[in-house]
Amino acid sequence: MFINIHIIQNFPASNLNRDDTGAPKDTIFGGVRRARISSQCQKRSIRTHRSFADTILSHGGDLGVRTKRLSEAVVGRLVENDKEENEAKKAFEALLNALGLKTDKKGEKTQYLLYLGNREIEEMVEFLLKYWEEAKEGELAKEPKKEPKKELKSIVKERKKNSGYAADIALFGRMVADSKEMNVDAACQVAHAISTHKTALETDYYTAVDDLLPDDESGSDMIGVVEYNGACYYRYANINLEKLKENLGRTNEDLLAATVLGFIKAMVMAIPTGMQNSFAAQSYPAYVKVTALDMPISYANAFSKPVRNREDESIEEKSTAALKNFEERQLNFLGKTPVWEAEASLFEKDKTIASLLQEVETKLTEE
Repeated sequence: MFINIHIIQNFPASNLNRDDTGAPKDTIFGGVRRARISSQCQKRSIRTHRSFADTILSHGGDLGVRTKRLSEAVVGRLVENDKEENEAKKAFEALLNALGLKTDKKGEKTQYLLYLGNREIEEMVEFLLKYWEEAKEGELAKEPKKEPKKELKSIVKERKKNSGYAADIALFGRMVADSKEMNVDAACQVAHAISTHKTALETDYYTAVDDLLPDDESGSDMIGVVEYNGACYYRYANINLEKLKENLGRTNEDLLAATVLGFIKAMVMAIPTGMQNSFAAQSYPAYVKVTALDMPISYANAFSKPVRNREDESIEEKSTAALKNFEERQLNFLGKTPVWEAEASLFEKDKTIASLLQEVETKLTEE
């Protein structure tokens, strides 16, 4: 079963997600240029949003942290447990070696970002304390006994058989190049958001004046240019419920529904932070549709023909109408009927986000 989430969201002048030149990201779709917000940008906004964390933690779940500074977290906790700092650092290096990972040249950070659950990190610390003598001598990987290796494997490589992964790792997966056994297949896919209409890149030319400029002088002390656009986006994501249940470890049935709900809440409420101090583009969705289907399905092609609206029309309403029309035709064409569906609409008084979340929770707990 797949949960498909479709959103129409309009932003005024903004630069939410920049490319390497500082311009808003874009793409060509349907033969015209569209504004774009990358999948990665949206996923970070979702997983770091308070509503996601609150929902997961209130149901006994765990959250992940993506960092190169694992040493600080592990060594710091070992020192708190009355271990000498230099020995703690050696123990941490032994842990990485046992996992097939390495630090940078300075030995202060891991070679690349690692995505680990907070509980995984805590269990690593407990593991090092349990096998302290071997760890501080750097002999974890050489340990002839099977117990340490088996226990370490259960902490980071076989969690879905035991306690499960952190909720965001269960959703978005992880890839560790040097330790493939640590890889987690994602249960969630997030599409790049694209504008429902043709967009043009605009330029803001700005100046700054010195507040202490003498009265007999004039002119600017700084001149700059910022590129931006304004766009109404179609956003899409899906969640494979069976894969999510597997990644969560099947130990907490309530956590499955909580993870889906937390994701939907954060997808609705989380807004990318790019250049917000300059544009304050704090605009929320006008339409949200959630469906349960036996397959993932995007309705991006509802906008392969760009939406056009007159000055007296709402781009959000026209985009929503185009989405609904395409959904009906697409499902009819494929011969598919949703198992259940829920929607929230700014244009219909009783269809609120709160009622949508309540309906989704009810359906998930019934299954």
